[in-house]
Amino acid sequence: MKKILILEDDRTIVEGLTSALTFHEFSVISAGDGIEGYNLFEEEDPDLIILDVMLPGADGFEVCRKIRAKDPRVPIIMLTAKSQESDKLLGFELGVDDYITKPFSAKELIARIRAILKRLEPKVENKKNEVKVGSATVYFDQFLVERGNREFTLSPKEQQILKLVFDNNGKVISRDKIIDEIWGDEYYPSPKTIDNFIVKLRNKIEDNPKKPEHIITIHGAGYKFII
Repeated sequence: MKKILILEDDRTIVEGLTSALTFHEFSVISAGDGIEGYNLFEEEDPDLIILDVMLPGADGFEVCRKIRAKDPRVPIIMLTAKSQESDKLLGFELGVDDYITKPFSAKELIARIRAILKRLEPKVENKKNEVKVGSATVYFDQFLVERGNREFTLSPKEQQILKLVFDNNGKVISRDKIIDEIWGDEYYPSPKTIDNFIVKLRNKIEDNPKKPEHIITIHGAGYKFII
């Protein structure tokens, strides 16, 4: 049974989500305070986190930073009553996997939870879990990049994007294709969001991120991956 951690200070929302998630055979734990929520994350090791932006004690962005410093892989869905693109961009920069704006239906949220967890399941058909890219070694199953004497962790979205471009080695992948393959109908991020992810991946893989040799920009078309 997958364990879901809800960090939300609105008890009505927590009670409704707890009931819906329990009905769909998820285990649920919750906290209404950012500091308490982070402590619960460390104690309980949840499979997915639902994180509200506006929390007492420590806001959602601060909690997200701390969680990502501890675990780059646990999926995070952020709840927000705001619709500003800047909030969503900040969330994705910090490693949020998906956004959902209040008000929302429990049915929609559960569908997104299942989609994210399904994408993270190991797939038998994956060609390789360990790949050499220049001086870097990518361990897809460990969400890890080693380059020189340094190690870099990959967030779930970074791992998925890198796997997608690797599986299409030598081919041009458009930003729209990346969005469709990785996000689907969960949330439609802007092309700038994809560019930000590519910058972060280059910083982990490329010896000189400003002059990339492996994740190449094809202006007006997208990106091409070259081993």
